[in-house]
Amino acid sequence: MTAAPARPALAQVLDLDRYPIDRPESPRGRALVEFCRAALAFEGACQLPGFLRPDAVRRLVDEALGKRGSAHRTDGTHNVYFEPVTDDGVASLLQHSAKSAIAWDLVDDDSPLRVAYTSDALTGFLARVLGPEQLHRFADPLGAASLMVFDAGDELGWHFDRAPFAVTIMLQPGTAGGAYEYHHLLRTADDENPDGVRAALADERPGRITLPNEPGTLSLFQGRYSLHRVTPVAGDRLRINAVLAYSAPPDDRMNTLTQELFYGRSAQ
Repeated sequence: MTAAPARPALAQVLDLDRYPIDRPESPRGRALVEFCRAALAFEGACQLPGFLRPDAVRRLVDEALGKRGSAHRTDGTHNVYFEPVTDDGVASLLQHSAKSAIAWDLVDDDSPLRVAYTSDALTGFLARVLGPEQLHRFADPLGAASLMVFDAGDELGWHFDRAPFAVTIMLQPGTAGGAYEYHHLLRTADDENPDGVRAALADERPGRITLPNEPGTLSLFQGRYSLHRVTPVAGDRLRINAVLAYSAPPDDRMNTLTQELFYGRSAQ
């Protein structure tokens, strides 16, 4: 009987020398948290280039490409709120999104993504940066952490997130396109700013920010009030990234309907 591959140590997957998330009380550990908090406060996003080591990036790209046949593809239209489309106003303006998702239960036991995501050091670091006193890994068997694959023509249309933050790792940018663009704080809890949203959708609003797509970069993004998108991917090279899900309540997970929507099946 062949033994299961040994799971890499966290230091083989993440650059803990540059980003000492395992040493939160060290001077560099505290400085890293303060840097990320400041970046999020300033423009709603924080990027840490080289967070994932190059060999781990290569392994995850190979894993995603090898599992494309098991990925669930979604391709459809929606409005910026992911709510029912109305006959007028911003909610009537359709956006297009298409991608393929490789669910958490398909990720290899020795995958760098599994090593990183199940690390208490990473979860603790994100909790210190993002604010909840208790942050937990998502308990969903499909949506805890996923690999997302964008073929030529795939994109994420303009939208606002329902969740307060998103955590992603870029693995491979497309040949062209696939840019992550956003308008910082385009709405607030008290003002939906429909005129500003409409102007942004028409490409008539200045101040659009584009984030770099460097492989191995950890990105933290607050998208509930910042309109954002991934532009259409072009060329032969696929755009691949990982999405890591967290929640404040423990044991949080998707309902069956949402699992089927994102992954084409349910699992409880």
